Amino acid sequence: MTSLLDQISHRLPGGIREALLGNSRQDLLSRVTDTLVVFGDELLHAESRRSHRITPAARSSTQGNIDAAAVAEAAKHLLAAADSERSVLLLLAPSEFLATEQHMPGLSGTNLISAITLQQETILPACDEALALAVSDGGADGNRLALWIRQVRLTGLFDAFTSQGLALVALAPRTLALMQSAQTGLLLDDDGCDTTFIRTRGGVLEQWLQIQNAELGEPAFAEQWQEQLAAFEAETRQTLTAAQDYALGQPPAVDPAYGFFPSGALTVSRQRTQRRQLKFAAGLLVGLLGLAASPFLAQSFELQMANARLESNRELSVQPRQDQAVVVEFENRWGAINEFPQQNVAAAMFRLQEVLAGEQLSS
Repeated sequence: MTSLLDQISHRLPGGIREALLGNSRQDLLSRVTDTLVVFGDELLHAESRRSHRITPAARSSTQGNIDAAAVAEAAKHLLAAADSERSVLLLLAPSEFLATEQHMPGLSGTNLISAITLQQETILPACDEALALAVSDGGADGNRLALWIRQVRLTGLFDAFTSQGLALVALAPRTLALMQSAQTGLLLDDDGCDTTFIRTRGGVLEQWLQIQNAELGEPAFAEQWQEQLAAFEAETRQTLTAAQDYALGQPPAVDPAYGFFPSGALTVSRQRTQRRQLKFAAGLLVGLLGLAASPFLAQSFELQMANARLESNRELSVQPRQDQAVVVEFENRWGAINEFPQQNVAAAMFRLQEVLAGEQLSS
């Protein structure tokens, strides 16, 4: 049944297949109820524009990232008034991600992700940690801008939110929340610790530049940074320097290709997908059985229609049958008299007179 279901599902158009069987990443993003943005030591609820300060001194001394438990605690404070299950999209600082550029012509989907993952040791030789990858199929001339994040960070945030009773379904760089899918955009994010510049075209990342603000104090680094930004001076740039710059008032449209999804959230999504597949398989089986039984169903339907017409005709013929019974009874009672042959009584009496008594009757 599974192989048959897979064969049938692969033949369906992409949109119909996703509607019936689901897409784990898109399914998770569609279930997001709250978007939280980490900006410096502040956690912002993008939809309501409310913010809460993350516990001071909560930064990890080894990686420089804000402690996952502190972020989850601040999130719980922002969502404390919620009376239903919350699914959270967490937008982190761009400095928590690493961007690399690969030339992968002709590859897309899982093949593209597998090809880049297999080259991780070559792309990032100094990194011996497990990394999660996000990359889009789009790109000019086969060039792909891939984003990486430490897997332990992804899992740690998911576990911290789970301990607070919140479902963390996806993570992404906060700059992508303002990325326009239909036009070219330039965004400069400066949170006081790091500055990140991105360029997008048609919803695809084309440029990712990043530097620590402390390094801008070095003339050589500052000059190199300005030279890189000078190439984009002719284009309009949006600068983001405060958490409220990400107060969208509505859920952001983050591309699933650039989202990072914890394994725990994907497991829940796959379970929902499996239930949807079982319903699809059951519906398909019922359809096949109905198709196989269609001749018998048609005959049964015709027989039911014939019986219904017969019963209707019987009801309509009740009064005529009663009238017929009256006529038959009348004929049975009076028919013998009406059909008795006519008797010539006078001739018979004259004949009898001849035999018995002579001519006594004259008329």
